[in-house]
Amino acid sequence: MVFEKLVQKIKDFTFKEKFPNRFLKFYHLNKDRLLKERKKSYHGKKKSGNCVRCSKPHLPEIVFCKYHKQKHKGYNKKARAKKE
Repeated sequence: MVFEKLVQKIKDFTFKEKFPNRFLKFYHLNKDRLLKERKKSYHGKKKSGNCVRCSKPHLPEIVFCKYHKQKHKGYNKKARAKKE
């Protein structure tokens, strides 16, 4: 029992050093499950014909609705400007 408490203290100490806050700790401990859920959601929305970021119908051949396509263009423009 004493040994188990010691092991638990060591685990808690390493987590505090490794992860600065509880949200990052949760993410890294549950990363595989979270990524599976996101993939499933993405493919489900894509298959049903909805925008992957909202529930509006998406444009043909694109996974975004008209609004999110425009937003995506803005994101790409900013990213390209940072590279230069």
